[in-house]
Amino acid sequence: MCLAGWASAALAQPAPGPEPGRISVIGQATIETPPDFAAVQIGVTSKAATAAAALADNSAAVARTIALAKTMGVEPRDVATSAVSLHQAFRSVRTPSGVEQQPDGYQAQNVVTVRLADMGRLGQFMQQAVEGGANRIDSVSFGLREPGKAEREAAVAATRDALARARAVAEAAGVTLGPVERITTPPRAERPGHPPYPVMRMATAESQAKAVPLEAGTLAVSAEVEVVWALRQ
Repeated sequence: MCLAGWASAALAQPAPGPEPGRISVIGQATIETPPDFAAVQIGVTSKAATAAAALADNSAAVARTIALAKTMGVEPRDVATSAVSLHQAFRSVRTPSGVEQQPDGYQAQNVVTVRLADMGRLGQFMQQAVEGGANRIDSVSFGLREPGKAEREAAVAATRDALARARAVAEAAGVTLGPVERITTPPRAERPGHPPYPVMRMATAESQAKAVPLEAGTLAVSAEVEVVWALRQ
C-alpha cells in the first residue's frame, strides 16, 4: 500500500514547463581618439678596433641622445633602455680556397625608447638626435597614457550596439525582450608597455635627417560584449 501510494503521488506531479526563451547577442564598437604621446625607439650602432673603444664611442653618442631628450622636457620615467649589445664583428674575405669570415673589430649597439608628451617636437627630436650621433631609428608609435577612458567609451558603445541588434532580432521574430540575464566581455590581452600603437617601423637615419614629417592621426579602440536577455512569455 505504501509503495502504491508513493507511485500515485509521483505520477500526479505536474510536468515541468518549457524552458524560458532567451536571446544572445554580441555587440561591437570601435571609437577613434587622438593619441596623447609619441614614442620613438632610437639608438646608435658603433664600430671600433677594440671592444672598449666601441662601447665608449657608443655610450657617448647615446648619452647625447638622452641629454637631448631631457632638454626637450622629457621626464626621466619616459626614457628607457630597450636593447644593448656588444659583439665581435666580422668581414667577408675572398681567399684562394673561398670566402672566409675574418675578425673586423667590435660592434656595439644601444637603443633607447623616448616617449614625448609634446608630439609636435617628435620630428625635431629625431633630427637633432641623428645630428648628435644616433644612426638608427627602429620604430615610431603613438599611444594613450590612460587608455581606460577610451576603452570604457567603446564598451558602452558596444553594449548599445548589442541592445539595438537584440531589439531588431526580437521584433523580426515577434517576441519581446525581458530582463538582461548575463553580460560578458572577452578577456583582454596584456597590453605591452610602449610603444603600443606602431605606425612606422625601420626608418633609416639617412631618410630622417633632413625632414621628419609625422602625423599622429587617431587611434582605434575596440570593444565587444555579449548580452543575454530573457524573453517575456
